[in-house]
This record gives sequence, C-alpha cells and structure tokens, in this order.
Amino acid sequence: MNDDFGQRLKELRKSKGITQTELANMLHLSDKSSISRYEKGKNRPQFDIITKIADILDVSVDYLLGKTEEKTSKTKLDNGVKTIAAKKININEDLPDEAIDKINEYIKMVEMMYKDKS
Repeated sequence: MNDDFGQRLKELRKSKGITQTELANMLHLSDKSSISRYEKGKNRPQFDIITKIADILDVSVDYLLGKTEEKTSKTKLDNGVKTIAAKKININEDLPDEAIDKINEYIKMVEMMYKDKS
C-alpha cells in the first residue's frame, strides 16, 4: 500500500473531528494504537477494516487507497455487464446504490489482489 492511505486516513479522520481512539472504537479494534500505526504506514489494515473506515469517513475504498482523486464512487453496474463476478452474484436491480457501490469496490479489491500476484 502506498503512503497515500495513511495520509488520507489522517486527513479525513481529522476533517470529521474523529480522534484515533474514537475511530478504533468505531471499528471495534482492541488495540487502540492501530489507527496511529495505519496513519504512519507501519501497519496495513485488512480489507474488511479498510471498507469500514471508508464507510465511516464517507469515501470510496479507491480514494482511501490513493487509487483515485474522486472521494466517492458513482459508478453503477451496467445492465449489460458480462463479467464472471456479475453473473455469479446475480445482481438484483432493486439493490440500493450503497449495495451496488460495495459490490463494485469488492470487485476492484479482488482485481487488485490478483494483479499483485501476477
């Protein structure tokens, strides 16, 4: 993970008026110093923690990870999507926008995980 994550985490947390301890409590982390280590780039949170942080700070995972300058993802799944992921999850068109955003973020995360392995 690049340095953008820690910098963006700290900037967003402070802009929301949330202390490191408060954020750790919101994430149900037993080690309250975890947030400090994330911000300093000493530790890398697992993806489920990253998604929770993005939700709390009201930004996309991509923004938090420094992959985009857009704070929120407005991309919706296209009805004509022919990917394996879209077929497997059997997209329900009645899903709220938040659910579709989560699906898109998860697909991007899986793509990033497997790009790093090749």
